[in-house]
Amino acid sequence: MKICDYGCGEKAKHQLKSGKWCCSKSQNSCQEVRRKNSETNKIKQAGKNNGMYGKKHTIESKRKNSRSNRELWKNKKSTFNSIHYRKKLKKALIKASINRRRTITMIKDRYPLFSKIEKMRYNPDKPGENEIQVHCKNHLCENSKEKEGWFTPTKIQLYERIRNIEHHGLDNSYFYCSDKCKGECPLFNLHSDPYEIKNIEKYYTTEEYQTFRNFVLERDEYICQFCGEKATIVHHERPQKLEPLFVLDPYFAWSCCEECHYEKGHPVDSECSTGNLAKRVC
Repeated sequence: MKICDYGCGEKAKHQLKSGKWCCSKSQNSCQEVRRKNSETNKIKQAGKNNGMYGKKHTIESKRKNSRSNRELWKNKKSTFNSIHYRKKLKKALIKASINRRRTITMIKDRYPLFSKIEKMRYNPDKPGENEIQVHCKNHLCENSKEKEGWFTPTKIQLYERIRNIEHHGLDNSYFYCSDKCKGECPLFNLHSDPYEIKNIEKYYTTEEYQTFRNFVLERDEYICQFCGEKATIVHHERPQKLEPLFVLDPYFAWSCCEECHYEKGHPVDSECSTGNLAKRVC
């Protein structure tokens, strides 16, 4: 007769995968194994309650640990507050900030439109740090373009100016060196510069355009080429503002109704939408 290999003294009835014989189908069902597991769990629980696994903390050891923790924190705090440590940390932060700073070459390659509108230079007082400087929009300011001045914008100012010009086609979020300049400048909070001189050269007269318009409408028999309804507008395949030399070319124009002209000819959120074309400076 075989006896259980797990120490309970009972008759072994089942051979497990490990090759051992047990009184039950599973070793965890053996009475001796269950007793040992119960004692182990009690020891673990006692260790957790005393703050240390498997051991009991005395009052003296608790005081000792508390005292050492206080001394350790005091040493760390004094290290953090030391002048040497703060100077070292400041230098590391400045160095990391300089390494992450954009360069003028990178901005010109990535944002060509912004680079054409805004002039940039590196701060001559900080050579090697690639600190970008721009002009203040307030023409009365010493840092303005009119007075050949420069100042260093914040990262948010640079980001907002680039975002509005490159992604939204808006000439706003101008650079200001101070809140005082914002209050003095008449362009603050405007979407465009009303004093900007725009020389728009027209390649046709009103009579020539009217003749062209009538020709296209009559050619298409006043029928919208998109939906088949009555046409009242001439749509230019090549937008007038971008390619004015093709304004009077009937091969790049067709008749359409007002609804299709905006929905299909100049769909919203497209490059040829009326909003984007109005913001373009050509």
